[in-house]
Amino acid sequence: MSLDINTSIAFLKERVDKTLSVQTEIAPIWIWPLKSLKEWQNDSIQLDKSQEETVAAKAISASTRMSSSRGLLDARLELIHSQTKLVVGVMRVRAERDPGLRDVVDALSARGDSRRSIEDEASALISAWKEEFAGPAFVPAPKITHDAFRELIYGVAANGKKQGIPSLRALKQDHSDKLTVERREVGRVSALLNRVERDAVDWYAEATSVFEEGTEIGELLRALIPTTGRPAAEPRSNGQTPIPARAAQVAPHEE
Repeated sequence: MSLDINTSIAFLKERVDKTLSVQTEIAPIWIWPLKSLKEWQNDSIQLDKSQEETVAAKAISASTRMSSSRGLLDARLELIHSQTKLVVGVMRVRAERDPGLRDVVDALSARGDSRRSIEDEASALISAWKEEFAGPAFVPAPKITHDAFRELIYGVAANGKKQGIPSLRALKQDHSDKLTVERREVGRVSALLNRVERDAVDWYAEATSVFEEGTEIGELLRALIPTTGRPAAEPRSNGQTPIPARAAQVAPHEE
């Protein structure tokens, strides 16, 4: 989850709590007819990141799990890419000494800059390693073996006390699953933030119209309710729903 989402949750949680506090205090005199105290309380709870099962907590938890799965996937791909470059480099030297290897080796690449291209290059390398370089018999560098490299792609099952290695496909699927959940939960918290922000802005606009500057209540709510404080949100680079940006600015009728 982006820093902007966390900032938005914190900002609007504070605003809702301050609005609820002021609305509760002035309830004997005036209550906004469009939202009850109970509804303000429910929104405050759903924006509480410290309580399990709230909309905010679920979004943050989903984002944390997604980030962890992405880290595992990217670390695996980085290792595969670095070993691909090493092995292809050694194979090119060998192909210079054995022209019969050139057609295969010249087709290999280690310039991938995306997950798909890195995986495709590694698959091509595995085939060349197996078919043209005698598979396990060819050890291009210490601890860089055919079987160990293959395990980085296809994984290995746990065997007794030996810990298994998840396949690259399993890591990609796990990341995809967690990304889907994060998109869902971030979408839900974004919808909540949009609605709560609209309510808070409209409540403030109406309350400051009812209670003018210079009056006791007018000064109270103007002093307590935060109306600025967080930067405008930028659209998310991975296509997820951007968070509302309106609370980042002084809303209409706000000071």
